[in-house]
Amino acid sequence: MTVTSLADRLPASPPELPEHPHADVTFIQRPPLGSILRAVSLPPYGGDTVWANTATAYTALPKELRTLADNLWAVHANTPDNAPTRSSDDSAQARTMRETFTARSFITEHPVVRVHPETGERLLLLSKFIRRFVGWTPENSQPLLKLLRTYIPLPEHAVRWRWAQGDVAFWDNRSTEHYAVRDYDPHPRRMQRITLAGDVPVSVQGEHSRVVAGDDTDYTTSLTHPHDGKPSDRDHLASPPAP
Repeated sequence: MTVTSLADRLPASPPELPEHPHADVTFIQRPPLGSILRAVSLPPYGGDTVWANTATAYTALPKELRTLADNLWAVHANTPDNAPTRSSDDSAQARTMRETFTARSFITEHPVVRVHPETGERLLLLSKFIRRFVGWTPENSQPLLKLLRTYIPLPEHAVRWRWAQGDVAFWDNRSTEHYAVRDYDPHPRRMQRITLAGDVPVSVQGEHSRVVAGDDTDYTTSLTHPHDGKPSDRDHLASPPAP
């Protein structure tokens, strides 16, 4: 099942994108399985993409932190402050992106550690969309969340790809975080992306992620109709601009 991305409806080089590792669209019950990204036009320098492995990040945690993380759940939401622009950017383009991103409210509770449905690996699910841990206040959640997240972008857990014209990358959104290095301004960088609809995360204890608010049924609708195999113009997935 494939879904289109908000990136397909936005300029190729959005203004002031935040540069930090993230997994896409974790505020819905079925975050994307992964994405396929193709380099259409590249700047003369810069614009690499970095992927970090959340399975190796999990195994790098001290035993005590792994035990704690195994039993934690987190509240993910698509609030304006985690839209795919910097909050300080008040341009018309950035405002439009934020309005599109928050047009519908989604709140979901996910396990902090999910089990990969194919490999059985334990993976950290610690995206930027986390507001707090379940049963914790936002203030008390932030120090532990910050500590856990420090294990994800370590160089030994990451790979950095230097794009060449026509390159195609396919990554698992369930077991990685990614970001584009913003070192190519003012040159344009155009990438074409297909995002794949995903499954409901399952915790170490076998519990499934829970919807608090928002129906994501049509948020990850199939692009292809069985009778004609052609994409539908109305189906979309509002994910961040292409990394």
